[in-house]
Amino acid sequence: MIRRALVLGLALLLVACAGAGPTKHEAAATAEGAERQILLTVRQPDTLALGLTGVPSQRYAQRRYGPTPSVERILTQLAREHRLERVDGWPIASLSVYCEAFAVADDRSLDAVIVELKADSRVELVQRMNVFETQAEGYDDPYADLQSSAAQMDVEDAHRLATGRGVSIAIIDSAIDASHPDLHGRVRVARNFVDAGPAPRGGEVHGTAIAGIIASAANHRVGIVGVAPDVTIASLRACWAVTRDSVAARCSSFSLARALEVAMELKPNVVNLSLAGPDDPLLDQLLDEMIARGIIVVAAQPEHGQKGHEFPASHPRVLAAHSAADVLDSASPYVLGAPSTDVLTTTPGAQYAFLSGNSLAAANTSGVVALLMERDPHLDVARIAEVLTDTTTHAGGSASINACRALERLTDTTFCAREAKLVRF
Repeated sequence: MIRRALVLGLALLLVACAGAGPTKHEAAATAEGAERQILLTVRQPDTLALGLTGVPSQRYAQRRYGPTPSVERILTQLAREHRLERVDGWPIASLSVYCEAFAVADDRSLDAVIVELKADSRVELVQRMNVFETQAEGYDDPYADLQSSAAQMDVEDAHRLATGRGVSIAIIDSAIDASHPDLHGRVRVARNFVDAGPAPRGGEVHGTAIAGIIASAANHRVGIVGVAPDVTIASLRACWAVTRDSVAARCSSFSLARALEVAMELKPNVVNLSLAGPDDPLLDQLLDEMIARGIIVVAAQPEHGQKGHEFPASHPRVLAAHSAADVLDSASPYVLGAPSTDVLTTTPGAQYAFLSGNSLAAANTSGVVALLMERDPHLDVARIAEVLTDTTTHAGGSASINACRALERLTDTTFCAREAKLVRF
């Protein structure tokens, strides 16, 4: 289970009070809805509920085992007199009461409403709808403990608040092995811009590795955990492996331009470009248009010694990712450090490998951006750069974006572990 994932726990009283199915007030089942709800009980002796036909399980399924007519009138009166909305309810035979959840729809203080209801003689008990957290820790993915990059970015804590659900990422790269157990169901679109045929069966190493860092499934007892395990992926093959099993891949202006154009049509939230090359006017124009449409672009900075190959990371509105271990030589908030050394990720044929390079820093950055965009889909690149820069953590000579602290800053909450984490690189 995702560490300390929020669930709606209602204690013993609420367990007895829970209904058999959803009502028209779906907020009853969510932590968000619970924040504006109260619970109260009204006296209903078990003997008053006699006369119902059928076995209890049938009565529950058909939702016929409810308040007596007199209790129903009381609940309706309470809702009207105290300006409440009825949500759901159930009799608690062991306490001889009927339990009902009410929503406070206006902006009144819940404490004030509770004080009013406590003074009402018809009410046995009234309280806030409390929210509880499970206490299970860690993932059940067997290689999760080997992911030092995820630990460095506090990904596990970040997943308490976001997992990338509802966010789409276009990976413009070599072919992705969509049949990999950790990527099954993640790749919703696959296109090949390298040649006329289908992408290589089983994918290619680089694209599969980038997808695994971003989107590997969590808690399915297989492999690793992605930075944003609930994102959806568009696999846009614009690069080809240098040799069949090589990590290295190459792309052309033409194949990249075709992929960028289709990416704009797909309207992803994020585009990942784990590649670098010379300045390219056509691609520069396409990136201008893509960014103007609100799509966040993440690119890898070139490795050391690759002068003249700074594009597309050199584009002024692209988030440029470099190794967290490098000394930052740029004052730009668009240049970000992220883990890039010995990163465990997916490779074709249901395999895994430790890989290094700024391509992996870009993938880690794209994953963190997806977490932020789950919480606020309207974020622009300037705001994302600001949040990630301001929450970058420094330790042991490294400077890395931090998923958990970035989410804290974005949501104005405090939930990250405060103890320092020792991570070996």
